[in-house]
Amino acid sequence: MSILSYKFAKLVERNVKRSSSVVRTIETLTTEIEEQDWSRCRPYAEIPGPKPIPFLGNTWRFIPFIGDFKIQAVDQVSMRLYKEYGDIVKIESLLGRPDMVFIYDANEIERIFRQEEKMPYRPSMPSLNYYKHVLRKEFFRDNAGVIAVHGESWYNFRSKVQQVMLQPRTAKMYISAIEEASLAFLQRIKKIRDEDDEVPDDFLNEIHKWSLESIARIALDVRLGCLDDNDNVETQKLIDAVTTFFKNVGILELKIPFWKLFNTPTWLQYVNALDTIVNITSKYTAAALSKIKEIKKSNKEPSLLQKVLALENDTKLATILSLDLFLVGIDTTSSAVASTLYQLVLHPEKQDLAYKEVCNVLPSEDMQLNGNHLDKLKYLKACIKETLRYMPLRFLSLKFDPLSTQIVLLGQVTLD
Repeated sequence: MSILSYKFAKLVERNVKRSSSVVRTIETLTTEIEEQDWSRCRPYAEIPGPKPIPFLGNTWRFIPFIGDFKIQAVDQVSMRLYKEYGDIVKIESLLGRPDMVFIYDANEIERIFRQEEKMPYRPSMPSLNYYKHVLRKEFFRDNAGVIAVHGESWYNFRSKVQQVMLQPRTAKMYISAIEEASLAFLQRIKKIRDEDDEVPDDFLNEIHKWSLESIARIALDVRLGCLDDNDNVETQKLIDAVTTFFKNVGILELKIPFWKLFNTPTWLQYVNALDTIVNITSKYTAAALSKIKEIKKSNKEPSLLQKVLALENDTKLATILSLDLFLVGIDTTSSAVASTLYQLVLHPEKQDLAYKEVCNVLPSEDMQLNGNHLDKLKYLKACIKETLRYMPLRFLSLKFDPLSTQIVLLGQVTLD
């Protein structure tokens, strides 16, 4: 028998035992606990949360017109769970899914990331995992990337690319490339504004174009022309595919997984979108990698992928890294920028402070941005961080922790 003991924010009194057979998905703190603290345990069954109904469990809550949880508004669902149940919430009895336990204590969430094991087990996005490891196994083989991958496979891939990807100085190397794309974006905004100086309703798509252009400059050292006056059909096709991917993944992951039984329309759209992303990014990646010999002969800064290829000499690894960068980079970057702009519009006094800081650091429009300038933009950075805190790109992080060690949840939860 294993014991799950945890501290509800204000309720810690009794103790019970719980079988280790319960499958869990947890975003929580894990720390070791002394045996004498077990006396304050409470059972897993007492974690508060929405009650399941016979046959459908809690899955019915995600069904349109019937349920009260909207997948398109997961942030509102998360806030509702917190307000109704407190710092720890459980959603159990999900058809085809493990239980989910949410922690809303900032200190505990910080500690779980600090104490995370070398190879965390994160079986999130089964649909993408199936695409990479079953449906398109011939393409990915042993290099499935870092998205929807965990354990040893995730660790091995990450180890090969982290030397290039995670160095702070790497980011500063591409400031000029991003600045160039950003200046093109500003020119684009001037052209698409109406007589009232308003941008069109589909402005988020324009931000997607800027995001795609920036990622391509950094990852592939390629200018896609996303922000040119003449629409680039292929790049718009890539943006549409990424949008479809993010729109459908929530449906596939949170609703009843009928796609595991037969090809649903949502699943077919999802697969088609991923195939489009793979095909287009592979094309651009191949073109970028073919230039690596020319880069070596010049003094030009190589792209991220060219650096990875030079280090590992593995074309497939570089290609899949490119796919992951485009897959999760376009939408997340665009959302962060759009959210920050939105918050600055809602708070004009803060917008004015950020504007004055930028003008102080860069008094002339002709000044070229560099790392020192970015280091001085402290208030603007604070605005971005506060926006991401208030409007996070992901409302949860799904994790499974190994059952081989005792762990603690919210200060007083143990699990054997």
